[in-house]
Amino acid sequence: MNEFEPGTTENTELISSSENSGGTEGASQLSLWGEEPGGLAPVSPPEPLDPPWTLADLGFFVLFAAVIAFPLANLAVVGVFLALRYSLGWELTVEQAFTRTPFVVSMQTGWEGLWLVFIYLTITFKYGRQFWQAIKWTRGPHPWAAYLVGGAGLAVLAQLLFYLSPTENELPIERLFTSPAAGYLLTLFGICVAPFVEELVFRGFFYPVFERLWGFVAAVVLTALLFASIHASQLWGGWQEIAAIFGVGLTLSYFRGKTGSLVPSFLMHLAYNTALFVSLYFSTDRFRTLSG
Repeated sequence: MNEFEPGTTENTELISSSENSGGTEGASQLSLWGEEPGGLAPVSPPEPLDPPWTLADLGFFVLFAAVIAFPLANLAVVGVFLALRYSLGWELTVEQAFTRTPFVVSMQTGWEGLWLVFIYLTITFKYGRQFWQAIKWTRGPHPWAAYLVGGAGLAVLAQLLFYLSPTENELPIERLFTSPAAGYLLTLFGICVAPFVEELVFRGFFYPVFERLWGFVAAVVLTALLFASIHASQLWGGWQEIAAIFGVGLTLSYFRGKTGSLVPSFLMHLAYNTALFVSLYFSTDRFRTLSG
C-alpha cells in the first residue's frame, strides 16, 4: 500500500502537523499586520498648556489696549464732560479737562476696566477656563499678613530712598494732587483699583507666558520692566522714583513666581500703595497742604 494513501494514520498525522504549522504561521503573520509591535506603549496626547493663552494673545492685548481701550475710554469721558459742561454751564475746555484729576482718574479707570474685559473674555470665552483658577488666584504658602507687612516694608524702603536722594523736579503725578478731594479720589483709585488690575495684567496674564517661554528670571525682569513703563509717564523726571517702581516690580514678580500664586503679589501691591497714600495723608495734614 502506498504510504501516502489517503486515510492512513501516517498521512492523517502529517496533514494535521502541516495544518498546525500553517495555522501558527498565519497567526504570526496576522499579528504582524493587524496588531502593534509588542513593547511599544500607546502615544499619549500632549498635556494642555498652563496657562492656555500664548504670546500672540499678549500681542493682541497690547494692540487692544492701544487701539481700542485707550481711545474708547477717552471718548467716553469726553462725552460725559461735554454733557456736564452743557448742562452745568462750565467754561472749562476739553484740553483743560484732560489735566483735571477727576477726568484723568475716570479715563484711567476706563482703560483698566476694558483691560479686565479683554483678559476675562480671553480666559473664559476663548479658552473655556475658569477665570480665578486660570490666573492662579490661590492662597500663598505664607499667611496673608506676611505679604501685607512685606508690601508695607517696600513702601518704607522707597520713602527712605526718596528722602536720602530727593527729586528736585515736580513729577507729573504730583500735579494731580490739587485739593483734598483730588487726594481722596487718587487714594481711592490707588488702593481699590490699581493693585488688582495691574497685578492681573502683569503677574496674572503676562508673567506665566514669559516664564513658560523663557524661564523664571526673564519673566521676573520683563514683567518688572513693563510694570515700570506704565508708571514712567507719571514719574517722568524722577529717576529715583522710576528705579524704585522697577524694584517694586521685581519684588512682586519674584513672589508671584516663587509662590505660584497671584494673591501674594496682589497683597504686597495693595499694602505698598496703601502705605504710600496713608503716609501722604498724614504728612499733608489730610491732603490740605498739597503742593500740586
